[in-house]
Amino acid sequence: MKQKLLLLFSLSLLFSTAIAQKRNNIVGKIIDAKDNAPLAGATILIKGTQTGTTSNFDGNFTLSAKPEDVVVVSFVGYVSQQVKVGNQNSLTIKLNPDQQDLNEVVVIGSRSNQARTNIETPVPVDIITSKEIVATGRTDLSQILSFIAPSVNSNRQTGGDGSSHINPLALRGVAPDQTLILVNGKRRHSSALVNVLGTPAQGASSADLDAIPVSAIERIEVLRDGAAAQYGSDAIAGVINIVLKSSVDQGQVTITTGEYNTSYRNKKDGFTLLTGVNYGFRLGEKGFINISGQINNRDATDRSGFYEYNNRLTGAKLYWFPYAVGTSSEIVDAKEKSVDRYSSARSGNGKQENASLFVNAALPLGNDVEFYAFGGISSKYSISPNNAYRFPNGTTTINSISSRYFPTIYPTGFLGENAARLVDGSFTAGIKGKANGWNVDFSNTSGHNRIDYTIQNTINASIGTSSPTKFNSGALVFNQNTTNIGLSQRFENAAIKAFNVAFGAEYRFENYQIIAGEEKSYKNYGDTTYISTVGGKTKGVRPAGAQVFPGYQPADAQNQYRHSIGLYGDVEAEISDKFLLTGALRYEKYSDFGDQLTWKTSTSLKLIDDRNSILESLSLRGAVSTGFRAPSLQQKYYSATTSIPQADGGLILSLVSNNDNNVTRSFGIPNLKAETSNNFSLGITSRIAKHFTATVDAYQIDIKNRITLTGTFDFSSINNSDATIKGAAQLVKGLLSNYPDVNAAQFFANAIDTKTKGIDVVLAYKNRVGAGTLNLSLAGNFTQTKVTDVHVPSGLTSSGTEEVRQYLSERIFFDRQQRGRYERGTPQSKLVLLAGYTWGRITPNVVVTRFGEYTFYTTQSNINSATGGRDQTFSPKTTTDISVNYQLNKSVGITLGSNNIFDVYPDQLSIANNQTGTVPWGTGGGQQFGFNGAFYYGRLTFNF
Repeated sequence: MKQKLLLLFSLSLLFSTAIAQKRNNIVGKIIDAKDNAPLAGATILIKGTQTGTTSNFDGNFTLSAKPEDVVVVSFVGYVSQQVKVGNQNSLTIKLNPDQQDLNEVVVIGSRSNQARTNIETPVPVDIITSKEIVATGRTDLSQILSFIAPSVNSNRQTGGDGSSHINPLALRGVAPDQTLILVNGKRRHSSALVNVLGTPAQGASSADLDAIPVSAIERIEVLRDGAAAQYGSDAIAGVINIVLKSSVDQGQVTITTGEYNTSYRNKKDGFTLLTGVNYGFRLGEKGFINISGQINNRDATDRSGFYEYNNRLTGAKLYWFPYAVGTSSEIVDAKEKSVDRYSSARSGNGKQENASLFVNAALPLGNDVEFYAFGGISSKYSISPNNAYRFPNGTTTINSISSRYFPTIYPTGFLGENAARLVDGSFTAGIKGKANGWNVDFSNTSGHNRIDYTIQNTINASIGTSSPTKFNSGALVFNQNTTNIGLSQRFENAAIKAFNVAFGAEYRFENYQIIAGEEKSYKNYGDTTYISTVGGKTKGVRPAGAQVFPGYQPADAQNQYRHSIGLYGDVEAEISDKFLLTGALRYEKYSDFGDQLTWKTSTSLKLIDDRNSILESLSLRGAVSTGFRAPSLQQKYYSATTSIPQADGGLILSLVSNNDNNVTRSFGIPNLKAETSNNFSLGITSRIAKHFTATVDAYQIDIKNRITLTGTFDFSSINNSDATIKGAAQLVKGLLSNYPDVNAAQFFANAIDTKTKGIDVVLAYKNRVGAGTLNLSLAGNFTQTKVTDVHVPSGLTSSGTEEVRQYLSERIFFDRQQRGRYERGTPQSKLVLLAGYTWGRITPNVVVTRFGEYTFYTTQSNINSATGGRDQTFSPKTTTDISVNYQLNKSVGITLGSNNIFDVYPDQLSIANNQTGTVPWGTGGGQQFGFNGAFYYGRLTFNF
């Protein structure tokens, strides 16, 4: 592979030299338009490239260019200007001062066509440009956002079933499904996946951002404020809007390749090859079609530890169980020695192959009317290993019998794999224009996401020696279609400066499907007797179906629909040049749970606005709003039998029972209803001495009736000596009597209320330093979430003693581990320092990210002499990313870099939390930067 890349690089250099055309030397001068003073250090670039120069102390420059080239001139504090070279050999370019130089103009959060910068908006908005995206060196969009925007959190999962294939992304410390995703301002569909296995995103569905090629993105706008009254359901924490490229007559090809090279076990793995292509064509005189494609292949990584055949915490011996339950002898034969103790588990990134294609187009139809369309399709093949190796043994304290298989198929055990094929597609078409002074936008957006599961390198133990080792375990499908119309107009009169009125309507249709797998993937063909281990513990049955991921059963199969209609209106009143006041109101009605009315008001007030002062501007801004999130179809109807590892190393089969199931009713779990929120924010923005901006925003998000996945109601403690615990287990066993192959159940419920408080800080500096331009930014997010109330259903297990009901309510329904996941399960702070310096053809970049501490909680405090306490707090960690770009010529650029160059790892799990030694780092906690170590990469960029 490396030889192929070297050959490709050599051919690319030859190609770029061969296509070079004759150029002319252009001399010019850059001056201030007001006083004709020369501007030293202005940047002069040929449009669409990084080829250019800078002006000297007299404002003069020399540049080699072709007649058809367009020269782009920019200077800090001035409006950029474009000049076509033509037949000119000498240019004098005058630049006008720019009042908005440091601040990107944003459109998210407002339906006014009035341009505002991110320090003028009444709510905080981050702008992430395509240059910043590329400079990270990362290939997954969710990871890119996590390392650039401090308020965004996303971590790759390993061994988390479906969560290993889609990276959930959350904003301001709340759930992934409480942030709305837009593309070009239109709602994007979520994935069919709902996270169910102990991840920070447990119980939530989110959009698969990695289905969008990075090569298609012009910029990303992150609105950090509740916006449900403006955009509808899901926008409780904010909105992320992805703006697609619209450039024409220029293209770019990028080839990025890299590999992890880490000190941990001297590992070199995770080879990654990403190829991205973008080109824009003209449609008529003013139309365009911009096409982007991307292929991203990523090999797996492995950071597993050395398996200890003795329990490292208790010293218990492991025993061999050949076939018959109850017979045992110590492992003494050669089979034990043939097991590679380092390959007994794989912990790290799964292998992925991802290809995507996106299109963005617009075509004027005359008379201020434009047709537009955008969308794309992606196909991802992802393989994730299970963390639990199935050894041919058991123990007095860890029941591996519940994972029992026939050693004639796997003599030394096996590590099952969850392979998924994910297909994601979307398409938007619309018409916008003007009618009687109103701006009108009518569009339709369709989205589709499908996940097909194949479970391989595994077995259905109940079949016996004839069991297949590969199973079709079924599929999840989600479809969404959104039709909307919006109208807006800006009015000006004598009373106030101006006000903008907008209103519109939206109709949304959704469909969710669960498709059953093949029979052998879920059926129990043999013994259903519960197995008791030495010590009297009952941990479960011999698993029915494919171990690792039993297939979806016919009883799980779903094909559910719903629709909703929304009406909205908002007003932005510019009382004066210094005072802005907004208001929004939205009504939505759903076919399956009812209606919701939300509102929002925000304001900004300029206290100082003096270009000639050191403190050029100082503004206050704030917002108050209500919000909501409709329960997703995934949460209402997801049903499956899942293998759940237990704290003591055991394994149980748990039924995730959907909201309509009779089992759910028998446990007293009510129908799901909407989550609602109250949002408050207050901030200050400033611009100092032309080159420095600062924003500080405090916020509070109160969410009621948050939908969570409950704790696990199981009867593994049916032989417990404690009468209450035993009674609870007996009650659960009776309620699950119609499901002989499971011994536990979980449910989706509006279980809790939470309060999230935080502060966002963004400092930015841009100025000429020496012969180049320095860009610095320091951004931080500090957040804390508290569970303020737990809504235990009044009908929870209506039978049983009062002590049993109390035990199930307080210790199971929403247990200590779940509370910890919300309150301390992710870093409560994150700081990001970005530094870039452009000097001629060289651009070095440094990104330093500090992730705060987080804590892993167990279901009980577990503080005793045997374990020493299993709660564990993980210390803050700082990663450093470095890259250097060098532009060889107009056509070719080279970037070399490293992410996490100092090979930083999170704290390892304590022995109490990793008794076998196979998984040194937690797989479902708050490790936002992963545990793969240093990644080194190179990138070739071809402009044409």
